[in-house]
Amino acid sequence: MITDKNGDKWYKGNLHTHTTDSDGQKTPEEVKRLYRDMGYDFLALTDHWHVNEPEDFDGMLVLSGCEYDWMKDGCYHIVGYGLVDKPALVRGDMPQKCIDEIKRCGGVATLAHPAWSLQRTDDMVRLSGVDCTEIYNSVSGYPYSARPYSGLLIDIATAMGFRAVLTAADDTHFYKDEVGRGFVYVRAPELSRDAIINAIIKGDVIATNGPFITWGTEDGYFVVRCGEGCKYVQFFSNLYYSPETTKTGAPLYEARFRLTPNVRFIRAEAVGFDGKTAYTQYCYFN
Repeated sequence: MITDKNGDKWYKGNLHTHTTDSDGQKTPEEVKRLYRDMGYDFLALTDHWHVNEPEDFDGMLVLSGCEYDWMKDGCYHIVGYGLVDKPALVRGDMPQKCIDEIKRCGGVATLAHPAWSLQRTDDMVRLSGVDCTEIYNSVSGYPYSARPYSGLLIDIATAMGFRAVLTAADDTHFYKDEVGRGFVYVRAPELSRDAIINAIIKGDVIATNGPFITWGTEDGYFVVRCGEGCKYVQFFSNLYYSPETTKTGAPLYEARFRLTPNVRFIRAEAVGFDGKTAYTQYCYFN
């Protein structure tokens, strides 16, 4: 847990995790102990078609979760966590039904690794009730695959009307070294299921590979602050070109993007000196 200069608490967690209850290579007990020892504050166990029970594991909050996959016409992996009931789903149920059932059971519905899934943006826009999507998923990258980053795809969908909170996850299967390479910080008043879930839905989330950043709008600018200093910050908006897209001057502690009237949405990525990246949420206008 990190406390920022305003006294707000940011809890560290992983929202996409597998165990031997599906296709992971470590038992649930081994997985929970590993993340607790790594200093995580909360963890969602999201095995395929297997809903676990929530618990307090030696001070670490464990959320009930599951991953539902559908691969008949395109590839959809829908992750649900924070469930207070078991979704009434069976293999073969359509993606929209999976989302609807997750929401009915009090959970957060996440469209997982859209780039890895070669998600079609028109299909993303048609989905209703998606709370989050993964801008980064470490197991979707080297050496297992080649599409861990979904930023461009989500930007295109956002330009078409898609709206979702951005998260990062390692999607742990324990194949090799994906553990801990993608995670979130969530700003919440306390470490509880309700506080964490409500904060995620609000978008009080930093998706990151490592850096801790904050952001907001100030005096007509979208402002990103990098506590420990970053190598550079890049801004992503609906604009085709802006001279303010990239900010350098390492170590960079603050970067600003002028919000002109034609900016409809904007987000940013802050890259540390080790190459690790933190992702802001979108800020929408108009």
